[in-house]
Amino acid sequence: MSIDRSAILKRMAELLRAGATMLAETCPKCNSPLFKLKSGEVLCPIHGKVMVVRSEEEYATASATSVLMEVERIASTEISKALSIFKERGELDEKIFRRILIWLRILERIEKIKKLILETQKLATEGHKGEKSG
Repeated sequence: MSIDRSAILKRMAELLRAGATMLAETCPKCNSPLFKLKSGEVLCPIHGKVMVVRSEEEYATASATSVLMEVERIASTEISKALSIFKERGELDEKIFRRILIWLRILERIEKIKKLILETQKLATEGHKGEKSG
């Protein structure tokens, strides 16, 4: 993949104009400086959203989240394929219906797991705050 240096510099300037902060950390893939948006998201000007981890616990959470995002992408693709087959045939046979239902259940489970991860992160953050003030 050829990297257009001027396009990257332009993207960095856009991020800064939008209020992003350049971080000391660099992208693990390309070594470009990372930028933190006002929303808290961390972006690489080349690869987009990245996760910055500072501990084994954060690494485990980031890895789990990354896997969930990939399974979510696959599920969406599979549902789209099944819907395309349905549109071609003009009727929803049992095989297609079951295929869609299975992937929807997987998406539902992913959402539950993501909520558990967020709750766990929130509890851990609150626990660390309590330790510091205690």
